[in-house]
Amino acid sequence: MRHNRSIASSLGPAALLVVCACTDLLKEDPKGFTTTDTFYKTGADLNSATIAIYNALRGLQGQAQWTTLELASDQARADTREPNLGTSGPDFLIWDASTGNTGAYWGTAYSIITRANLVLANGPGIDAPNAQMKAYNLAEAKLLRGYAYLWLVKVYDDVPLLLSPADQANPRPTRTPVEQVDQAIIKDLTEAEAALPTTWPSSDGYGNPTQGRVTKGAAQMALADLYQWRSSFMLKNEWQLASDWADSVIRSGVWGLNADYLSTFLPKNKGNKEMIFVITNSGVTTNTRSLFQLFYYPRDWGLDQGQGGGWGLIHPTNWFFNSYLPGDYRRGADTGWASTTAYVWGGCSVSGLCPTFNDTVKHVIRHDTLADGPMPYKYRKSDNGVNWMLNDVDTPLYRFAEAIVMYAEAQNELGNTGVAVQYLNMIRARARKGTGAETRAEPHDYGTAGEPLDQLSVRDAIYMERAWEFAFEAKRWFDLVRRDSRESGFWRSSLEGHDSNSWNPLGGTGRPLPDFKKRFPIPQTQINANPALTQNPGY
Repeated sequence: MRHNRSIASSLGPAALLVVCACTDLLKEDPKGFTTTDTFYKTGADLNSATIAIYNALRGLQGQAQWTTLELASDQARADTREPNLGTSGPDFLIWDASTGNTGAYWGTAYSIITRANLVLANGPGIDAPNAQMKAYNLAEAKLLRGYAYLWLVKVYDDVPLLLSPADQANPRPTRTPVEQVDQAIIKDLTEAEAALPTTWPSSDGYGNPTQGRVTKGAAQMALADLYQWRSSFMLKNEWQLASDWADSVIRSGVWGLNADYLSTFLPKNKGNKEMIFVITNSGVTTNTRSLFQLFYYPRDWGLDQGQGGGWGLIHPTNWFFNSYLPGDYRRGADTGWASTTAYVWGGCSVSGLCPTFNDTVKHVIRHDTLADGPMPYKYRKSDNGVNWMLNDVDTPLYRFAEAIVMYAEAQNELGNTGVAVQYLNMIRARARKGTGAETRAEPHDYGTAGEPLDQLSVRDAIYMERAWEFAFEAKRWFDLVRRDSRESGFWRSSLEGHDSNSWNPLGGTGRPLPDFKKRFPIPQTQINANPALTQNPGY
């Protein structure tokens, strides 16, 4: 957090008395705040307060929250021209308890939790004529609170478990053991799953658009995610539960794979059958905080407009860019703003600005190649970069493809390797379709080219498929961390072998990378304000 206040003070009694009076979760910068004393009177009030939780969720696509996980992994690196070490620092793993990169999750998650607690504390007492919408609102609050705590335990382990405004009024909460927090998450998510709609109509009971509202599928995905994390990182051996929840999504018949992988992310395809849980970005051009797609937009194409660090930040590491099987559609690369491929490596912007690259090999100035190498291009705005402030690319949190790969992983760990390979190959089969009707040779079905079918080899294939399929969706760091619990040294060897920035940074962390970096530090500002909080080892 940026301010030197603890969660009890920054999100305590005074702040607990405010909620957003907005009505549309597409509004990135909601205005209109009022007190709970006058606010929670009607069902419409409750619905508006619920939508306010989604606006807090938007923090997860913020610069520190999103790019820290991306850059810290072996999949991505920072642009070498980034002048702000505070922005590129996660690439070098040089965070500590005083840097804001790893501490931003704390503020975002507890903002979500605070707003959810307000809904859950005040909602049951409201006499709402639309009883169904009231039940949906309470279920939405439970899912979003559980999801926020899921993020907290995945980055910090033990965190204060605050489930009511009264809990948050405590000026010195202590860290709750992670098992107790996990059980609270399970309770929230299972209760939400039972009460949420399978799908939403186009508008809710009060006439507000429902694009981006959570569903049963989102709750099922979060439960599968939690049990996957507990089984791998915590070695709890709850793979059957992970399998069951992922299978619930698959068997629902509501969700599916798009024929064209890249079409999943295009603004014109909002609300498509593959996107189970997203942060919805409307394209409101008056807001300057929705920067998600700019993290991947080439700085060679000049879209900064004085914003500063962060834009054009994220490149694939050489290891990752070269790891795809030849011809994989998900690795396609082309030039120019009109490119429809997964990566862009050169050419000019829609406004006609071209890169200037000093080719030290041929000793010429080139204008056809991005100066610092290819960049991800699957998050393409509808205006192709004309307007810096336009953000209409939704931020993916859970996709149907992940349900399939989660199920494959769980089945493999349960000893059902044949089933695992079958589901893994569903993802590869979609990639072979390319734009939807192609018949590409790669990526071939795993096992058809002599690949071993033992559990460890299939695990390798599943983790690699996750890297390709969920590239730049902030998944890879968590995969490195959780696999390290079962295969000690995996996290370190992956980073040291695939991304030299992780161990040879400005300032020199060096090798071997310290294991304590797998967990993020509790923000020092929180500990300063609340000495009852303890720090994670190593910080």
